[in-house]
Amino acid sequence: MQKDIVSKGSGQFYTVLEVCQMLKVDRKTVYRLLDRGLLKSSNALRHKRIHSESMEQFINTTVYGGAQ
Repeated sequence: MQKDIVSKGSGQFYTVLEVCQMLKVDRKTVYRLLDRGLLKSSNALRHKRIHSESMEQFINTTVYGGAQ
C-alpha cells in the first residue's frame, strides 16, 4: 500500500484512512472528531488532510489530559 502523506513546510498531513489506522478507529469516528473540532483538517481538492500537529494536540489532550 502506498503512503499518501503530503509534506509541506515543517509538518506532515495525513489522510483520514491513515488517521484511522493510527488511532485504530473507524472512518466515521474520525469524521465525527473533525465535525466536533477535536481534530482540525484542511481540504486538498475534495479530500481531507489532517495536520500532524493537530494529531499531536488531540493525543496530548485526550490521553495525557493536556500535559506534555
